[in-house]
Parts: sequence; structure tokens; C-alpha cells
Amino acid sequence: MTSLHDRVVLVTGGSAGIGRATVARLAAEGARVVTCARHGDRLREAVGRLPRVTTVEADVAAAGDRGALVARVLAEHGRLDAVVHNAGLAWASLVEDMPDDVVEGVVATNLTGVVELTRLALPHLLASARERGRADVLAVSSVAAWSQVPPLTVYSATKAGVDGFLKGLRREVTARGVRVHSVNPFFVSTEWLARGHGHPPVSDADARGRLSRGISPDRVADAVATCLGAPRSRTVGVPRWSGVVRLGEVTPVNRALDAVLSRSTGVIRRLAARSVDERIG
Repeated sequence: MTSLHDRVVLVTGGSAGIGRATVARLAAEGARVVTCARHGDRLREAVGRLPRVTTVEADVAAAGDRGALVARVLAEHGRLDAVVHNAGLAWASLVEDMPDDVVEGVVATNLTGVVELTRLALPHLLASARERGRADVLAVSSVAAWSQVPPLTVYSATKAGVDGFLKGLRREVTARGVRVHSVNPFFVSTEWLARGHGHPPVSDADARGRLSRGISPDRVADAVATCLGAPRSRTVGVPRWSGVVRLGEVTPVNRALDAVLSRSTGVIRRLAARSVDERIG
């Protein structure tokens, strides 16, 4: 395992949930962390007092913000050793019920932002790999990338796209010293659903009633830290047993899911609406 001490790591979506836990974990390991979020006040409140952490207000869905973010890392530290793509949006509904701007926003944040920020960071990561022996690209994906089910069809598609991008990227950069990792959590207790539906909590107190059910974000942060120190590129499910979700894409299981779920759209629509209402009400 490679030490994280003094490594310069960019973490997107650091104001809450997995991103916040990851920033804290990496900083505790001695990394120099630059982290961003769309809401600067919440970001500074969450992690701004941690040692070796720099906060930047930025939206990874915006091209100008992505460029400024990489420039800020270089201005602050002179190099970039790792990127952790964590920022993401979710929308729970049937595809036909999604507003067009929401579809564009989910794709722009979850997929386009990952690809484009990686593209901007790669020259600096490759330079770091040459000079220091390694660099890393890591994306917090989802088990939804492995088996796409409503009411998260568009979200699942973006995460499947991220996983596909990472697989191709590995084949471009592995021999040049850059490790490429995917951390795919099961359900995590975060604000992701409330945020995706336009109701981001403004404080930790406000967030308590908006958290989705699931495992602790700290467990995902542990997996991120482990990958950044691993000798090889990794794809990790969190918890480990979540890899069973892959069976959903194996015939005849996938055909059974096609039949059962497509006959249950009314139920899915009602359950999705109830889940969203519980977190934004």
C-alpha cells in the first residue's frame, strides 16, 4: 500500500455525505485535499476547518468551473496526484415523468463532469506519475451501474457510463503509472435524493430529516482511501456482498426483471413519489 501522506488530492462534492467523509479521511491520512461543492457556505462549514484542506465553490457540471478548479489546485500545490469524482445528482421517477432540464443536469454532473474533469486533470496526473511513481483517478459510482432498475433509470445509466469510461481509461493510462478505480456503493445514508430534487439541506441540522436509508458514508470513504493506496487499479463494491447485484444482468434473471418491473410501473411511481416527499417535505 502507498501512503497518502503529502499527496495532493482533488475531491468533488465535499460538503456532505460520502464526499465530506472522504475529505476528512484523506486529511487525517496526511493528504493535501482540495474539495469543491456548489454551495460554498455549506462546504466551508463542513470541512473548511480541517487541516490541509482547501475549499472551492464550483459546479462540476459547468465547463468554466472545471477549468478553474484544476487551476486552483495547481496554484495552491503545484501538482495534482489524484482525483476523486464524488459529486452526483439523483432523481427518482419514471423516465416519462422527468423534466428535460433535470435529465440534462443529472447527465452533466454524473457523467459529463467526470469525463471532462478527468480530461483536464490527466496531463497533470501523468506528470505526477512520471515524477512520483503513481497517480490515481477514482469515481464513486454505484451498484446501480451494474443493474439498472426504475425509478433510477437515468441515474443508473450515468453510473454505467462512468464505469465504462473508467474501464476504457485504464487501458489508456495503466502502463503510464495512473491507477483507475471505481467504488460502487449500495444504498448510503446521504442527502443525495433531497439534493437531486432541488432541496439541498442548508445545515447539518436541516439534513437529519432528509437522509436516505443506507450504510454510513464512512464505509465508502474507507474504500476510497484503500483504493488510493492500492498497488493496482480496483473495482470495489461497498459492502463487499453488494457485488451480488451483478446477477441482475445475467440471463435469465435480467429477463425476469424486465417482465416483473415493467408490469409494476404504477407501484414504482407511487413508491418513488413517497420516498421523495419524505425527504423534501
